[in-house]
Amino acid sequence: MRAYPAAILKILLPAALICTAYIGRAYLGWLDGEARVIFDNLPYLLCLVAILVAYQFNRSRILMASCAVAIFYWAVQHYLQVSLSQPGALRGYLAISLALPVLTLFLLVLPERGIWNLYGLIYVLAFVFLGLICVQVGPWLPEANEAAAVYYSPRPTGNHILSTGATLLGAVVTLLGIVLLYIRDDEIEAAILGASLSLYLVLALLHVDHISAAMCTAAALCLLWGLLLSSHAMAYRDELTGLPGRRALNEKLKMLGGHFAIAMLDVDHFKRFNDTYGHDVGDEVLRLVASRLRRVGGGGTAYRYGGEEFCVVFPRKVVEDTVDPIEQVRKEIGAYIMSLRDRNLRPVRTREGTRKRGATRLGGDQFSVTVSAGIAARSAEHTDTDAVLAAADKKLYQAKKGGRNRVAF
Repeated sequence: MRAYPAAILKILLPAALICTAYIGRAYLGWLDGEARVIFDNLPYLLCLVAILVAYQFNRSRILMASCAVAIFYWAVQHYLQVSLSQPGALRGYLAISLALPVLTLFLLVLPERGIWNLYGLIYVLAFVFLGLICVQVGPWLPEANEAAAVYYSPRPTGNHILSTGATLLGAVVTLLGIVLLYIRDDEIEAAILGASLSLYLVLALLHVDHISAAMCTAAALCLLWGLLLSSHAMAYRDELTGLPGRRALNEKLKMLGGHFAIAMLDVDHFKRFNDTYGHDVGDEVLRLVASRLRRVGGGGTAYRYGGEEFCVVFPRKVVEDTVDPIEQVRKEIGAYIMSLRDRNLRPVRTREGTRKRGATRLGGDQFSVTVSAGIAARSAEHTDTDAVLAAADKKLYQAKKGGRNRVAF
């Protein structure tokens, strides 16, 4: 299972939005007249924008989350602006306290399948159904027995009025969200986590002035930020390998200075390998190569150029600076042993498999792959990025012609 430790940093901006909203709500009392009316309705406006953008990008999870934030804010404004000692307010508070972690968990574990399809319809119906169940079950929990009454009842006299049960459930869901973010490296998880934490603060600090308007605004902004970051990733990141794609490479090349080097890498005999063992195994090979290139040293940044070809850009470097990092990557890829899980994909005859594999070796149910690389740098002969790319590609061809599984420079 792959993991992305750096993905945890994606929660920093939602955390900053939450902190800013909490500090800024202290100044909302200075607003009056039209300014106050605008700010009180700002969460609705931001949620509407998030819904429209989510619809445009076919993002069902953000669309449902945006609707939930708007409904949450409406419920707080209309039902929870009185003392929780009133039965109606208490029942509403208990229902929302249970619905928030349950629906957050649903959105976190839900795979993205779009909006206008059967999956999208089922997900929306399940989301609404879970919400209705929480509305019915939440007020009933403290009435189950004395222990449940202590565990699930709010604490209106303290600074943190959310019940112990709801607080622990929210903490578990938040921890799970961080784990999913660590595994998936998905901006949507960070956005949903940020929105959920914002709404938790509303419930926990309901007695604080202007807390609902400030934190629901932060929740909507978290969702909008997630949408924008997700749409950027769609345009610039290769979905299969997780590396920046061709568009990101083209923009990077435009920003390079007077000195830079470029390495072009290609998986040896990939087409034969793909035809022999299937596209699923071929995809795993590309992910393996990408995972090693992602950690390339020497200040290089790896991109998927297309197909089985990759590109590594080294700003402010000459060829000599890049040879060792590329050689290290080549050796790591060649030394990694992969397992062929499906025996039906294996060639019947060992000699036939060896002939088809070329530079790819198979032993039993295991195999390894190799890559070839070519490196070129900006010089008097190659004065622009296109010329350097062409020169690196020419060196790559020389490496393949020279026997593959080598670096030419």
